[in-house]
Amino acid sequence: MTKKKWSRFLVALLVLTMSVWTLAGCGGSGEEETATDDGTYSASEVTSDMSMAEEVQAYYDAVDMDYALKQTKKLAYSWEEFGEYMGWRSAGSDAEHKCADYLAGEMEKLGLDDVEKVGTSCDLFQFNNSSLKIEGSKVDFKGGTIEDVEAGTNGPASYQVDGTDGDLTAEIVDCGTGFEADYEGKDVEGKIALVLVDQGNESWIDGYMYEAKNHGAAALLTYSAINEDGSGYGQAGTDTTNVQDVCAGNIIPSAAISNDQAQKVLKAIKNGHNTATLNIDAVMDEDAGTTYNVIGKIPGKNHDQKIIVSGHYDKYWYGFQDDCAAIGLVLATAKAMKESGYEPENDIYFVCHGAEEWGVSDSMYDWTTGAWGMVNEHNMADGCIAMINFELPAVDLESNNKIASVPEFNGLVADIFDAGLLVTAGDRKYDMDSPLVTTMEDGITYREYGTPYVLNGFEGESFMCDNYHTYKDNEDTYNGDVFQTNINFAGAYAIYIDTLPALPLDIAASAKMLKEDFNADIAKEAGVDTEEYLAAVKDLNKAGKDLNAKIAKCNEDYEAAAAEGDEETMASLREEGAALNEKSLAAFKMVNEKFLKVTDFTADYGHTPENANIELLDGVIAGLEKGEVWAEDGESGAGDCAWQLNRVIEYNYMIFSMETGDRETDAHSMEYYADKNQAQWGWNHMFTLVDTGEASYELTRAETIDDIEDVDAMINVYKEARTATLEAIAKLSAQEVTDMKAITEILK
Repeated sequence: MTKKKWSRFLVALLVLTMSVWTLAGCGGSGEEETATDDGTYSASEVTSDMSMAEEVQAYYDAVDMDYALKQTKKLAYSWEEFGEYMGWRSAGSDAEHKCADYLAGEMEKLGLDDVEKVGTSCDLFQFNNSSLKIEGSKVDFKGGTIEDVEAGTNGPASYQVDGTDGDLTAEIVDCGTGFEADYEGKDVEGKIALVLVDQGNESWIDGYMYEAKNHGAAALLTYSAINEDGSGYGQAGTDTTNVQDVCAGNIIPSAAISNDQAQKVLKAIKNGHNTATLNIDAVMDEDAGTTYNVIGKIPGKNHDQKIIVSGHYDKYWYGFQDDCAAIGLVLATAKAMKESGYEPENDIYFVCHGAEEWGVSDSMYDWTTGAWGMVNEHNMADGCIAMINFELPAVDLESNNKIASVPEFNGLVADIFDAGLLVTAGDRKYDMDSPLVTTMEDGITYREYGTPYVLNGFEGESFMCDNYHTYKDNEDTYNGDVFQTNINFAGAYAIYIDTLPALPLDIAASAKMLKEDFNADIAKEAGVDTEEYLAAVKDLNKAGKDLNAKIAKCNEDYEAAAAEGDEETMASLREEGAALNEKSLAAFKMVNEKFLKVTDFTADYGHTPENANIELLDGVIAGLEKGEVWAEDGESGAGDCAWQLNRVIEYNYMIFSMETGDRETDAHSMEYYADKNQAQWGWNHMFTLVDTGEASYELTRAETIDDIEDVDAMINVYKEARTATLEAIAKLSAQEVTDMKAITEILK
């Protein structure tokens, strides 16, 4: 799982994108009420009388938890067998290829059909070795075995860029937090910059890399801040080294060390020992790699539709939760389905994705590369009625289990609770409120290509700040009841969706999101015909609800026919359901093709980011007009609003140089990737940026209004940006009306 730029400045965005939709159950046949007044669900047994109840129970009876854990541990700890230096199993690497061979062999042993390693192109990242030594000091970090890592003596952990091409002997310079101001008065030309990074609260690693490069550094060494409030990354201890994907080009050799190691380096520098020899044996070779998605299936009676159960097998360190446990789950689910004798109606695929953590250099969307190859190059999304994806499925949760989903599957999540099919393990409970998925895992690439999906919910857990992407993502984080509950969910959900003839895919939920995110006041100012817009939303909502009624009727009739053993009617209803699925899936695909907008973290429909920019621009202009840069409330000053522009991308201008700020803004623009001919996932789902970087650079460095050279000129910059954004909203709204009408016609 790749976690992108989750900062304290994105809390507001988290509230927006992870907003909880209250679930309303849609029928079901449970004889025993398992939902509670506090909005949670738990069940110790199957209580359903639905047609698939016996198959679900047989699946539960066949689940082999020992096998699931055994596979997870093998994938996490077999560094020597797979040739993993420091546990790296990266895009296109020898280690990834060896693991793919193992997974294919395991699927063959399980008796899956059509087992295959499906190759897709990626940028190769091969990390072989590393060391750091400082003359005259005790700093001598080297080695990448499990023993080295556990002892904290391992070499620096390379990011996905080329290494040093042998020994780099140069002065190492303490560059503080790596912001522009930290380089003032320091000569780092041709030297090694040591930087304290906070990728949870300040910037992603690419910002630090570009800033170091701008000042002439030959290499960058980073270590993570340990924050009193526990925010940030790598907070599990000072001995942990945290790494991420780079979302940048092949800039300069860059690697991370632990906070403990950094203190030893800083002590050496303080004592006058600053001649360092850094060796990072790593290769990043664009377009030179192949990542393998390992697939196998249980064939269905019908091959026109498919269901996918998936996770990813690339990792850093042990990656016990992220994502070895998910692969253990995928294999265990396949094993239980096979051994239970389940005969599916549709093909059920079990997919182990490669290159999820990183796979494409110089991209804003460099993660889920293997999955993108599956849908873009190998048409895996075609006929896929549902994907059930997993990340961190065995972590010792502080909260209840959750099922996150695309909004159109919220009703389906409600159904599984209401149906009396889902069994929880131990004292585990589910929250019945379904959070919305974002951009953080392989599901986003399938969604873009028209596959609706669900995901085990894991947001908000301390694991993300503490253990994530460190060597402490290990077996100590394991909770068997959480793991079994998720394995139960994988099989029960797949069987439930597979058995129903018509997929409960609620396009009315798409209309609901568009309506809730539509700001009529801003739209009117932009010249949008708001009555026409809302009428289009209403028509789409009605068409979605009408189709929902047909879906529900088809499924109800099927269950009635199954109870009577009327196979002829069941077969007829399956044909009817398939036709309904064609409509709903075509509509869902168009919804996501036309309406989906993504940032580093968020996934919205419509033009929500543009509306947010208008409100922030109003705040900047008002603050400047009243002469207030920073307000006491921390919210209403011109500077308070400016850094939040462009979904907080503008913050880069506040802490870094203009050059780095411009690069970060460019990297979020569709034009940047179009010029590079890099039509990767996400690039055509970007929102309209405001061009205010130069003004924000000056504004956010001002302590008072008197520090601004020309206030009127600055106000005009933000006003011009506001006008341009209103024009974009008018254009987007008109297109959205056209698209809503087209989707409505699909549904009729």
